[in-house]
Amino acid sequence: MSAPNLTSPSVGIANPPDAKQGKRRWLVVGALVLVLVVSVALPVIFLPISEDVTGAHTAFHVLGILTCIAGVILLHLLRPGATRTVAVMSWIVTVFLIAWLIGHLGELATVFTHGGVAHDSDTFDQSGHMVFASIAVPSWMLAILSFVVLLLTIAIQAIARRARTPHRRS
Repeated sequence: MSAPNLTSPSVGIANPPDAKQGKRRWLVVGALVLVLVVSVALPVIFLPISEDVTGAHTAFHVLGILTCIAGVILLHLLRPGATRTVAVMSWIVTVFLIAWLIGHLGELATVFTHGGVAHDSDTFDQSGHMVFASIAVPSWMLAILSFVVLLLTIAIQAIARRARTPHRRS
């Protein structure tokens, strides 16, 4: 493997993207922004609902599981051709998303083993639910924080790359 050409306008990119790869990459980044927004919005929308606590909480976990899976897949699609910094940061976000996923799955498993959706609110205070909640909440916060840092890094690298690239007129 050869060292990267540091004088190239595509510093840090293993294979400089053609137009099709560039559009696909930005679609993935846009989808990651959407995953970030959904990740922030889910607890804000579903957890304060008090009328149907169990249904809202269950919906929160099901949607959270889908959000985590979508995030992990999108981060996997982001890595090919990414700079080393973006690749490492995407792995960090992936670890936090997987931890958040484990928290969601554990909380749902605890609820379903104690009466399912029709359980009473005492299930939330049981040790099984609390253990998985203590995994889910910090990993959610760290996933959000690392997502923001990752997306800012991608934006800064794109701006720097554009500044180094000679302007082409079409």
